[in-house]
Amino acid sequence: MWISKRVYWNEDDQRIRWTQNHTYDGNISFVFVGNMTEPEFDLLLEVLFELYDDDKISLEDFLIIFNEIRIFCDRIKGYLEE
Repeated sequence: MWISKRVYWNEDDQRIRWTQNHTYDGNISFVFVGNMTEPEFDLLLEVLFELYDDDKISLEDFLIIFNEIRIFCDRIKGYLEE
């Protein structure tokens, strides 16, 4: 079974964190967006890279992609549980 960790996004620095920690080194400000397993997080990274490459990603756009992946993964999990 995969362990779910917390996903955080920093729009200013365009940084993402996938961690169980609630504290960070430095003065970087992250926004909590939700929880994901490692395969789900890998999928998120792939989609973000394919869609945005080196372009800036707003928090709003990040949340849209994050939520779409969460819905997709939850739907797949539902099929597996049937």
